[in-house]
Amino acid sequence: MLRAALPTEIPNVDPHGNSPNAYDTLWLAFDRLTAYDARLQPQPMLAESWEIGSDYRKVKLNLRKGVQWHSGREFTSDDVKYNFLRVRDPKLNTGALALQSGWWTTIDIPDKYTVVLTSSQPAPLVFDSFEFFNMADKDTLEGPDAKSTAVGTGPYVFAEWSPGDHIRLLKNKNYWQSGRPYLDEIELRITRDAQAMVAMVEAGAVDAVLTPSWRDFARLKADPKYQAITNPLTGRWYDIGWNVQSSPIADKRVRQALNYAIDRKRFAETMMFGIVQPRSLPWLHNSPAYEASRENFYTFDLDKAKALLTQAGAQGLETEFLISNDYPELSDLAQVYQADLLKIGVMLNIKRTDSAAFFDAINNRKYPGMYAITVSRAQLEPPNLLITSGMNPDVNNSGFKNDAYTQLVKSSATEPDLQKRKQLYTQINDLLLDEAFSLALSSAQPRMLASAGVHGVGYTLHEGFDWTNVWIE
Repeated sequence: MLRAALPTEIPNVDPHGNSPNAYDTLWLAFDRLTAYDARLQPQPMLAESWEIGSDYRKVKLNLRKGVQWHSGREFTSDDVKYNFLRVRDPKLNTGALALQSGWWTTIDIPDKYTVVLTSSQPAPLVFDSFEFFNMADKDTLEGPDAKSTAVGTGPYVFAEWSPGDHIRLLKNKNYWQSGRPYLDEIELRITRDAQAMVAMVEAGAVDAVLTPSWRDFARLKADPKYQAITNPLTGRWYDIGWNVQSSPIADKRVRQALNYAIDRKRFAETMMFGIVQPRSLPWLHNSPAYEASRENFYTFDLDKAKALLTQAGAQGLETEFLISNDYPELSDLAQVYQADLLKIGVMLNIKRTDSAAFFDAINNRKYPGMYAITVSRAQLEPPNLLITSGMNPDVNNSGFKNDAYTQLVKSSATEPDLQKRKQLYTQINDLLLDEAFSLALSSAQPRMLASAGVHGVGYTLHEGFDWTNVWIE
């Protein structure tokens, strides 16, 4: 049995939710149709093979035979169709999954092991959508225990959830990957005190802790008794956004100035102990939108920041920086940023709040200045992030509207030719850097501290770690 601790609770057991703290807990009970490898190439999972038209309007999935749900029932094409239709229910609030399921105008199941998806327009991001789309059991989701039980086809069986205390997962002895998983059991203890959680791994009470503080992560990284593990394949990043409906931030020169005044390099190297990398754009190196020449566009330059503020007539600017209490590292950044801005005559008021108030403020644009938070999906094709995050061209956390931006995002989501998509991504990058309404601060990889005896931890492209091959010495 592997014992682990995590600092946050899962919100529910709905497999179609998208909570980061579910990736290494609830999601271990589920499989997807395909899974990306490190080169963004789709690999078979529940879909053993597939056929796709050159225009990406038709996808034929050939399902793996003999796969069983944890209940013992066989997995078939009926289950795939059910999952695609379920996420369209607006009451479930499945976000990106609902949008992506909506691509398919027809879902045909000619036999038990074949699914044919047809779209009225090209859907080149089909495998990106599969990466986050768990296949779940209809009988469980529509049964009396749907809010407490989760049944999938994954490597581990979701055996027990005691809210606020622990989650218990057992080995799926009938898993379709022969001989996997190695572990018989995983027990995840919910430990809201971050310091107590790290003390548990140091005392040997647990084998691993998920999302430790960056300071503890850096401290134990050099100790041979522990492993400091980050997932290099996931595109999580620290994002900074501005309310463009607030004057004088409505002037993009002010937003550009405030970006030049952020010492991203100092944040990454000093406050984050060199574990993350500074960025101006969010894209991971394997993303088709990544451009090395633009990665660190906004270098720290107070003279340039002051000149832009003068051009915009915004000398003596006073604004607010909204931060959630869940991110103490951003409070450290805010204090340094505040001191640097004072050097060019800008007063920055730091406002810290709880998570609920924070999201209410940014989602409804109740903040007058700027905010910072982590965002994910920068490892995939950009429309997956831009359409489903606070950077959506139609409704976003900044109140930003731009016809060119809207058209670029929509065109890139339906362009079947990769090289043409890359040309669109270059234009999107130029627009993001110029308008500066929402830009990256640095990467923010998922992290784990584990004892030296834990082996085989892998990585997924959907933020979590891969526990299928994990074993304990």
